[in-house]
Amino acid sequence: MSLSVDQQSAGNVAQAEEAFLFADDLPTALSAGNERALRPWRVLITDDDEEVHRATTYALRGVEVDGRPLELLHASSASEAVALLQVEKDIAVGMLDVVMETPDAGLRLVETIRNELGLRSMRIVLRTGQPGYAPELDVIRRYDINDYRTKSELTQTRLITTLTAGLRAYEQLELVRAANRGMETVARASNEIFRLRSTQEFSRVLLQCLAELLGRDMDAVVCLEKSSAEAQRDHGLYIESAAGRYVAMQGCAAEKALDVEMLRAIRRCTAARSCVFEPGRFAMWLGCGSRDAVVVVDLEQPLHEIEHRLVEMFASSLAVGFENVDLIERLDFFAFFDPLTHLPNRTRFIADVDQDLFSRQGGTRCLAIADIVRFSEVNDALGHRCGDSLLVAVSKRLRVALGTGVTLSRIAADSFGIYGPENAVDPESVRKAFELPFFVHGHALAIQMRMGLVQVSQCKGNAVELLRNANLALTQARRADGGSFCEFSVMMSEDVQTRVSMLHNLRAAIDFKRGLSVHYQPLVNAASGEVLGVEALLRWRNDFGEMVPPLRFIPLAERTGMINELGLWVLEQALDRLAAWHRQGHRQLGIAINISPVQLRSEDFVPKVRRIIEYCDVPPAQICFEFTEAVGLEDPVLLAARLGALRELGIRLGIDDFGTGHSSLRQLIGLATDVVKIDPTYIEQIAHSAEERALAASVVELARSRCPRVVAEGVETAEQAQALLAMGCELMQGFHFGRPMAADQFDAWLRGNRQG
Repeated sequence: MSLSVDQQSAGNVAQAEEAFLFADDLPTALSAGNERALRPWRVLITDDDEEVHRATTYALRGVEVDGRPLELLHASSASEAVALLQVEKDIAVGMLDVVMETPDAGLRLVETIRNELGLRSMRIVLRTGQPGYAPELDVIRRYDINDYRTKSELTQTRLITTLTAGLRAYEQLELVRAANRGMETVARASNEIFRLRSTQEFSRVLLQCLAELLGRDMDAVVCLEKSSAEAQRDHGLYIESAAGRYVAMQGCAAEKALDVEMLRAIRRCTAARSCVFEPGRFAMWLGCGSRDAVVVVDLEQPLHEIEHRLVEMFASSLAVGFENVDLIERLDFFAFFDPLTHLPNRTRFIADVDQDLFSRQGGTRCLAIADIVRFSEVNDALGHRCGDSLLVAVSKRLRVALGTGVTLSRIAADSFGIYGPENAVDPESVRKAFELPFFVHGHALAIQMRMGLVQVSQCKGNAVELLRNANLALTQARRADGGSFCEFSVMMSEDVQTRVSMLHNLRAAIDFKRGLSVHYQPLVNAASGEVLGVEALLRWRNDFGEMVPPLRFIPLAERTGMINELGLWVLEQALDRLAAWHRQGHRQLGIAINISPVQLRSEDFVPKVRRIIEYCDVPPAQICFEFTEAVGLEDPVLLAARLGALRELGIRLGIDDFGTGHSSLRQLIGLATDVVKIDPTYIEQIAHSAEERALAASVVELARSRCPRVVAEGVETAEQAQALLAMGCELMQGFHFGRPMAADQFDAWLRGNRQG
């Protein structure tokens, strides 16, 4: 059958046959120089005339366009063409007859292709045997048609020329569409990647987006260098994520898992620090200043130029994304891990414990804090580098001793947090693990660990509460020598709460002068009965009306520094009262005031004392500052300076509670005191025990050999007073002569003792 249609004109047949006769003389490979093995162009021939199909196939036999062969698909009707287009993909050109089932079947098929099937890139060439049926210009304007020809016009040369133009137009449209789709993919992927916070997520999403960008499944690997935190333990690239045939290698070292050619490609990419395209694969370098990252993709077919450019663009975006993820990981590491030991820090430890408590709802778990006994001595003696090395070694030995089922962290300088099953957090195992010395920088160091433990089942609260209780237990363990351990009890917490409450109330008492008072206890000459002076004693009645013993609140005030304010207030009150007694005629009275070693450390202590003495206008010689023997433990240079400055003011100095063992005789001699007060413990039994009398006599004799005035404190009975007089100690203070009294009570007592 010829190319003519309804009228079957002989001229048309002859013209078509003439064209076919010379087909071999035409250029059949328009771009045969292209060496790439590309997929064939797919062309749809739709016509209800079987002869047209055969003639077209014959005319296009062996033809290549831009180095790609043709693959012809055939349909004999519009409906058959629609069914075929719904199944077959990548049809570049459709050559459609206008008149088939209906006079406008071809035109309706064009509308279906564009609007219903959405094939916008496919090029359409309309062919008709009735030139006057539809105006050529009107058809092209109304429909997206590449060309419109009568069948008599389509000689072989024109057929190939028209088909080539359509195929190239299709390729350009597909490239533009691919570029737009690729740009959208790159933009969407970049936005998603910038929200990622870990290299694991980054690698997984990277491969997904790259497969979407190229529109194919891939055999690929993402190789990363260890982070700065991990690199100290393990060097080289490892496979963070993989796709296709490389999935089984995920998590392995690249050097061990990949073949030689793949490793060479990675090294070339790393050296070039850019994308490298090679036959059968391409590699993308995504490294940043601190780490290398390389993506390698195997290719079954070469990339198109547009894909090539999209990959390079995507690589630039990925490089910035990887740098962002690397920065976030490093920030997370320094936020949640200890850079020295690489253990979780306090913040991460608390989060992990809270998470476990939430998931387990209690259970047989234990939290402990362990610290190194006398670690500061190692730092001071051998330096911080040695101390750091010791901490790393200790962390490793603890890890081995506790096992993998226990969470270990470094929560402070030399303190480690431990959390896990009760039977795994075992102090005895830790003790045994530290029996052998550590060899650090040429030194053999014998190290012991202290531990404070708290059972989760015995304590309510979150990780912070558990840590607080474990720290209370550790504080208790520190009071014992060596590597001891202590388990938390409720009494520890109650004791701490009591002290905190007391400190709060004491702070309020100081600020508002509420409940504080100064009482006075007389100092007498037991031989003559003369009242020589008084000792000023601080008393505190809290807001509940309870008298708080000085032995409970004075040490707390010293530890918090509040003793400085309290001491100056007592000094003002005492000297003001002494001035009043002198005005009343009791000029023989002196006053003794207790001074804490903490006050002596204050630089402005002596100037403030001078101002108070001048303001109250009392003779400094009638003032005695009393210190416990513990003052001898202070810095000797500072102590000598402060005591010397007080002596220059004319103030007398005294040792209180002498004989309690806080200082040696040499320290006592060095203080050059004016008064020594014998501790009451030597007085209690002297009336009933010859041994106690002998001991008290020796202490009195020792004190009299160094100081002109010796006072016996705590004298409560006449028998004790007589025994002391027999020893030659006449100055006494105690309940036998008078209890500590408020100022007005002492005034009344003083009037009743006129001999004073």
